[in-house]
Amino acid sequence: MLIRNAIETDLVDITNLMAELGYETNISEMKNRLSKLTNNPDYHTIVTELDNEVVGMLGLHIGLAYEFSGCYGRIVCLVVNKQYRKNGIGKKLIDRAKEIISERNGNTLVLNSGNRKNREDAHKFYLDNGFSAKSTGFVMKFS
Repeated sequence: MLIRNAIETDLVDITNLMAELGYETNISEMKNRLSKLTNNPDYHTIVTELDNEVVGMLGLHIGLAYEFSGCYGRIVCLVVNKQYRKNGIGKKLIDRAKEIISERNGNTLVLNSGNRKNREDAHKFYLDNGFSAKSTGFVMKFS
């Protein structure tokens, strides 16, 4: 198992993982998104490769905090191919995210996860891996 930064040849696997997470997209859209994210030093796309296939992905944004000194990391997406779940892949991706944040002298990792029935396993995973449920997220879309 190899944890590494995403590269362009991962595009098809990443597109499939995003669909598995519930965000249908196409390769062209995903290529455009990844290009913008990759060119921004505050974003990191980390993947797990197993037998030459990307089976997990974590998107990380590094931000500055108002409420404390230093930076924090926000997991903006985390997904493991359903055939490979419960094998420690998600934990290894989180561990790598923590390393990236620590390298920038940060010590906080946050994420939001939907309050849908199908996210209950994910919520248990987060709690089992050291996260605390501390807030309610809100969304406003506008044009």
